[in-house]
Amino acid sequence: MDDFGRFLEATPAITGEAKEAARTQLLQAIREPVPMSPMPPLMTPPRRRRPRLAWRLALAASVALAVGAGVLVVRGDEQPATTPVASVRDLGDKAARSAETDPYEITPSPGRWLYVKQTIAPLRKEPEPEVDRDKRMTLETWHSLDGKQIALDNGRGKLVTNEFGPGVTGADLARAPVTPEEMIARIGASVDATPVTEFDDATRQERIFRTISQLLGEQPLVADVRAALFRALPMIQGVSVKQDAIDAAGRRGVAFGYTGAWERSEIIVSAQDYRFLGTYGETVADRTFPISKMMVRAGTPTVWTANMESQVVDRPGDRP
Repeated sequence: MDDFGRFLEATPAITGEAKEAARTQLLQAIREPVPMSPMPPLMTPPRRRRPRLAWRLALAASVALAVGAGVLVVRGDEQPATTPVASVRDLGDKAARSAETDPYEITPSPGRWLYVKQTIAPLRKEPEPEVDRDKRMTLETWHSLDGKQIALDNGRGKLVTNEFGPGVTGADLARAPVTPEEMIARIGASVDATPVTEFDDATRQERIFRTISQLLGEQPLVADVRAALFRALPMIQGVSVKQDAIDAAGRRGVAFGYTGAWERSEIIVSAQDYRFLGTYGETVADRTFPISKMMVRAGTPTVWTANMESQVVDRPGDRP
């Protein structure tokens, strides 16, 4: 990670005035969840936090793709008007209807790949989980349409392919019947089969929520699966709506949120057309991990992403 550290040190600094203006607006939007009435309970145990699968793996390997960008200053007068969402069920239905008109012809198969371009906040320092709100990286990944492989730059200009690893894939979810209840059942079974670690003792509901977040950002999903996942989110006890969320590219939206004992996770969708925009995560309590003795303070941002482009291509390395 020495190369990664030198890269961050070489990233041009933004002005203090711009930085403070951005931070003030971002923190105001980020830290004000809107609590909703409780939904019917799911079941119990925890979710495995797949070591931030695609993007954390890619962070370590994709320094060659990184672009230091400084924080975007988000000004309210430049943003389209947003319409408040009455409930998490209403948001799930709106996002699902948007997903049903998905323009990408994704068919689960071993033949073609989904190109994904993201803007992300990079980690400050491994192995600490904090991301840097003041910097951005451009991350490009390729995902096989059967959901089993991911390809990315190894940081030296060479494309490498990795197995997706254990866990449910978009292809698994595409098998009939495709319903919100079936999405919860299949993801829940995957969560139950995954051992809990020192770094992940979240409840079962939280683990299912995070798995859906990872699937939306990291897996090729046919339109009806994506729609069913959005309709499944309100079925998870504890999911709420955040009316004013901001992704890592500075785009305003509305978010599905889940606050666990240690961390709040958000799935951000556009406030105009309800398409998926990105994710955000932040700790909500101080925590010291028993084995590593690592101390993480409340308010530490742990993930911040923005999906900028997704297109089906013929092979890894191809771009639209």
